[in-house]
Amino acid sequence: MKKLFFKRAVVFIAALALLVTGIVQFPAVSGKTAEAQTTGTLRNVLYYGDWSIWGGQGNFYPKGIAADQITHLNFAFLDFDSSGNLIFTDKDAATGAPVGMDGVTWGAANGGVLNAFQQLRAENPNLRIGVSLGGWSRSGDFSAVAASETARKAFVSNVCKFIKYCNMDFVDLDWEYPCSKRSPDLVDNAKDEGTPNASPADKANYILLLKEFRKQLDAQGAALGRTYELSVALSASKANLEEGIDIPQLFSVVDFANMMTYDLRGSWDEYSGHQTPLYSNPADPYASSGYSIDGCVKYLLSKGAPSQKIVVGAAFYTRGWEKVSAGSNSSLPGLFGAAELCAKDADLTATRGAANEAALSVGDGGHRGGVWSYRSLSKLKAAYPGLVEYWDDVAKAPYLYNASTGAFFTYDNVRSITAKADYVKANNLGGMISWMASQDAETTASGKRDELVSTIKKGLFGSGALPAYSLPASALDVSSSITASGNVYTITIKNNATANESGEVLSLVETAGETVKAPKLYIKTNSGATFSASGYGCGTVTNSNGYGIADMAVVYDNKLIGQGATVTIQLAVTGTADVSDIASIELAQRITPAGVEISKQIIYKGNGTVTPTVTPTVTPTVTPTVTPTVTPTVTPTVTPTVTPTVTPTVTPTVTPTVTPTVTPGTDTYDASKIYTAGDTVVYNGVTYVCKWWTQGTAPGTANGPWEMKTTSNSDGSVNYVAGKAYVSGDIVLYNGVKYKANWWTTSVPGADSSWTLIG
Repeated sequence: MKKLFFKRAVVFIAALALLVTGIVQFPAVSGKTAEAQTTGTLRNVLYYGDWSIWGGQGNFYPKGIAADQITHLNFAFLDFDSSGNLIFTDKDAATGAPVGMDGVTWGAANGGVLNAFQQLRAENPNLRIGVSLGGWSRSGDFSAVAASETARKAFVSNVCKFIKYCNMDFVDLDWEYPCSKRSPDLVDNAKDEGTPNASPADKANYILLLKEFRKQLDAQGAALGRTYELSVALSASKANLEEGIDIPQLFSVVDFANMMTYDLRGSWDEYSGHQTPLYSNPADPYASSGYSIDGCVKYLLSKGAPSQKIVVGAAFYTRGWEKVSAGSNSSLPGLFGAAELCAKDADLTATRGAANEAALSVGDGGHRGGVWSYRSLSKLKAAYPGLVEYWDDVAKAPYLYNASTGAFFTYDNVRSITAKADYVKANNLGGMISWMASQDAETTASGKRDELVSTIKKGLFGSGALPAYSLPASALDVSSSITASGNVYTITIKNNATANESGEVLSLVETAGETVKAPKLYIKTNSGATFSASGYGCGTVTNSNGYGIADMAVVYDNKLIGQGATVTIQLAVTGTADVSDIASIELAQRITPAGVEISKQIIYKGNGTVTPTVTPTVTPTVTPTVTPTVTPTVTPTVTPTVTPTVTPTVTPTVTPTVTPTVTPGTDTYDASKIYTAGDTVVYNGVTYVCKWWTQGTAPGTANGPWEMKTTSNSDGSVNYVAGKAYVSGDIVLYNGVKYKANWWTTSVPGADSSWTLIG
């Protein structure tokens, strides 16, 4: 049960689970590039609550997400009314705040979480981004929308526009729950809608809504040359599923279903227990309810759900009871013990719940539920001294208990999540979801909150890189004109987009999506002219690989080119400027001035035509060499905690020498040519192999699409190349010493535990 919260310094979770010699006029460009993506059967899905940017979650911005470890990132949540009009739950978080992005100002068209998600995806080609609709506190209008054909079509159309403008890859519906009527819980959340209009008709209407999503997503995808995914978040309760979900019909429509196998137990129960166990423990008074991952999965399979579409959950937070009896099992004290009504919620209602990490407040987290972030376990233990960790090997679940005070907390940790990942692979399931990103613990090595999310990734995919796919990007509606006088070119760029949407949400994301962000020009001449700045506006001008490059984003007025705006810059060349000498001009954009290029499109071509496509310029960090496969058998026994043996740090005293393959003769690299994966070129006498589609990016560029071809040594090793990504099992020779990579790494051999010294 994922819940929605709002900005304030102590915001937290109460109940959770919760994108002139002449003048030449150039036509506008509109069109899309098709994506060539690799769709795996395993997913590591992570939810990010938009309130995470505020103080209650430690101002956790998207840049703090370990995006290289996940396959899907959900923006939670987007609200809507009974007519299908979209509503932001927090406009500032979604589109206004800079969210830690350098060079972004408050309220700018490149601000907010939705833009930050696009930057993350540009940096991580393994990542898909999407939006989650509804959530626990914003499911009140699902019944009305699903029941009306007019509202269904309008709602789905609006969401499709939203993901187009935000350049997203999937839509996730989080209806909690069809057919289940619930009054608003205003103690927990003053803006909770409840589900007062729920009815038995929801079950059939939900399928109609999903089919409308499938129809419109497929149509939009075909028009834009891309493939959209459709997912749902479902209750793990058998009772909720039987009441509100037509399982065979639903699974025939969606790409995957995120089972919320957490919050299965909590302070609303009279007895303690595991909130997110892998298996049910027969000693649990609620064991017959099937409150476990295994119970949920078996039920879904019995109803005809395809295993590869079932995605199970992990909780990055605790739940707890204030005072639980120890019981008679001395090896697992407190587990399934009776809980006392010994505390009070914010409205003074008696409760069994333990204190939360955040202070109680009526309307903003008013229920005690023992909710603490996984990253705050040390704070929890300080607040509740004497907690001891126990492991239930039947349920494959940990808990904390103080036998003296009775305090009891249930949660997920590395050990339980590893067991879940093993189960997913053994049963050919579709992967795992996690709630939520801000609650994970930061690791010293990465500086990201990634302890648990990386555990999931390693458990599902191993230590190699995640599968990558080429990122789709939309061509902007931009036209250009160019004149020449003396040694100066005057280039005018016009953003032809106009504001067409109504309503706050679509108006804001349309503006953001149709704004040219952090523009950069790549100018190719037939003569190979050298460019320099001339006058205001062109920014930093450099020359590389036969291109004159004008980074306009360093000029404040040219950081963004809004709808209908025109920008004119001047560039000088050595000799005389001649329009006929211009072979092409490409416009690249980034989310931020320092960010990676998310797209590059031709806006001028010397032959008088424009190719209506976008050049993907995103730089993947590694091309995967391992395709994850199903692990055949998992024995449900204790998964020991493994402490990796750390290889002592070796301090190299010699500067590494890299021996590239040098090919005598003329270079073969052509900056104007399109290269694809596997193409080989010679550049500056060195042989390079192309890793993915590219044009105009020279070999040797840091983190670029080219990999230096090296010669294998007689022992099978290759000479270490600084900055190159290595995967588990790679053997390199560095300073005369051989090292073996333990997992994916770009570190210098011997510098950390990612390498093992082997000779």
